[in-house]
Amino acid sequence: MKKIADIALLLCLAAVLFAVPALTLVKTAHNTVSYYENRSLTEQPELTAENFWSGEYFNDWDAWYADHVPGRTTLLALGTAIQMDIMGKTVVNDVIVTQDVLLPFLRYGTWDTGIYTDKAVPIADGLQCLSDYVEGYGGTFLFVGLPEQSNYFWDKYPHELDNRRWNATAADAAFYGALEERDVPYLDMGAVYDREGRPDEYYSSVDHHFTYYGAFAAYQAVMDELNRTGINAPVLSKSDLNFRELPNPYLGSRNRKLYDLWPNSEHAVIAEPKSPIPFTRTDNGQTVEATVYVLPATNTQRTNYDLYMGGDQAETVIETNRPDLPDVLIVGDSFTDALETLFYASFDEMRSLDLRYYTEKTLPEYLADYHPDVVLCVRDDTAFYTATGNGAVWN
Repeated sequence: MKKIADIALLLCLAAVLFAVPALTLVKTAHNTVSYYENRSLTEQPELTAENFWSGEYFNDWDAWYADHVPGRTTLLALGTAIQMDIMGKTVVNDVIVTQDVLLPFLRYGTWDTGIYTDKAVPIADGLQCLSDYVEGYGGTFLFVGLPEQSNYFWDKYPHELDNRRWNATAADAAFYGALEERDVPYLDMGAVYDREGRPDEYYSSVDHHFTYYGAFAAYQAVMDELNRTGINAPVLSKSDLNFRELPNPYLGSRNRKLYDLWPNSEHAVIAEPKSPIPFTRTDNGQTVEATVYVLPATNTQRTNYDLYMGGDQAETVIETNRPDLPDVLIVGDSFTDALETLFYASFDEMRSLDLRYYTEKTLPEYLADYHPDVVLCVRDDTAFYTATGNGAVWN
């Protein structure tokens, strides 16, 4: 009898050992992206003689199963809930959980902030070349620096955790100082927001971007600066727009890492001109729907920051067919998305490039082809010293 029981136990164990990988292959093999982790999942390994004999092939299968095991997302969410609600941890999945806002955990460390003086040189040199070129053909250049959410809400960090304000302040000062030395026109939106009292409503509590109100404040500040330098373009005021808060729950990049478990009452906001401005739009050379928002199909579907312009595009061109107005080119990454939904209203033609994805031409070649009246380079202050993508404007 004992022998039969032992055999039955072994058969059950064998069935489990077979069922888990079999179910993984059948049910999750088609999954390529982890929604909450916002990353691509490991692809099924391909067998080659080289990776077989090196053992890498079998290691790759271990990584694949770890990414595709059934119930993986549920288990990860459960672990997150336990850390937040039962253990009461302040830092979960590299996110600082406070009552009012979610912030990135910045690991402890100290270093000489004098390094930024040297690091700023090649970036500022490239921006100087860009600025000189634009001014050379009669255009206007402006670098727009934006605080990232963690730097905007630096005072909301728990006192026992490092907000690295000491580092961000020095890095920003060195960067803007290098621009001043080269006479590169710039607008420090951090200083603008400070003068306005740094309203909480300007930045998201669950995402690393600003809210639509913060984007609108930046749009107005940029347009005021451009018009001060002689650009004659209309500037939208709040009274020109119908602001609308979407009913959908807003996920955001920070709460996404917490599997949407942090209590969140934030909703995305959009705005549309009371007097509609007809336009056409092309993305990457293809005509697309003439809209600046990609809205969810239902009121219960989650929204994210990528509802603005449909997220990052390599190239977008919006034409409003008002030749009496100037043209603008905006260069930058995701922070430009919300801004683009406003800037098109002030120009005849708005072009935007994200140099992380746009590879058809160099930026100098692009400028030579179109000679936009205004060129805006938009960067958040955590990316000032990134020398690739939108930081490589004069390669």
